Formats: sequence, C-alpha cells, structure tokens
Amino acid sequence: DGLRPLIGDIMEEPEIAGPGFINLKFKEDYLSRALKTMADDAGGRLAVPQTSYKKKIVVDFSSPNIAKEMHVGHLRSTIIGDTLSNLLSFAGHDVLRLNHVGDWGTQFGMLVEHLRDEFPQALNKETSKNVD
Repeated sequence: DGLRPLIGDIMEEPEIAGPGFINLKFKEDYLSRALKTMADDAGGRLAVPQTSYKKKIVVDFSSPNIAKEMHVGHLRSTIIGDTLSNLLSFAGHDVLRLNHVGDWGTQFGMLVEHLRDEFPQALNKETSKNVD
C-alpha cells in the first residue's frame, strides 16, 4: 500500500508471481509520454539531466582470481561494472574504472619458494646485495 502513491501514474498494479517474485508493468500512457519526451530532447541526453551533485566514484569490477581457471562467469561482473560506470558517467559523475586481477598470493608464494630453493642468499638482507 505504501508503494501505490509513488507508482500510481507510472505502473500498473503490482502482481505477486510466486514466492519471491513481483511483476511490475509500466502504464502505456506513461511509456508514450516518456518516449516522446526523450525523442524531443535535442541535446541528445534522452531528457535525463546531468547531476547537480557531481561526485568522484570508483567502480571496481571483475577481479578474477588468476590462480584459478577463468570461465564465462567472470564476464558477468565485468559487464555489470562497465554498465554501472557508463550510467554514472552519463549522469555526469567523474568515474574511475578499476578492473584488477585478484589473488596474486599463490604466484608470489611460488616465487618465494623458488627463491628459497635456488637463491637462498637473495632472501637474506645482508647477502641479497651480492646476488647477480
């Protein structure tokens, strides 16, 4: 009931579609008005104003674990992160996109073990300067 005043001119009556699901349907006259407004916007912004509260926003996405096999699931967070970045940029925010590769622990652990085996003097503060 608390939602009805907020969506009354925009949405049809919400429908419960089983446990955990709610169907929301836009009213046709709202969609017609919104599309016309977007089409009439000569500025090319689809009648979406830029924010008056510009912020610097960092979006960190993807971060696959390179110690494990890559799979198609890694693309999901990349696509979501890129989409959010595009929306925030369009709204006028200064967006910094960070897409890093996570979990270098295994690789560095393997490197340290290799140094211990092959060049133990490289791990000693006094003797490391003498390693070629």
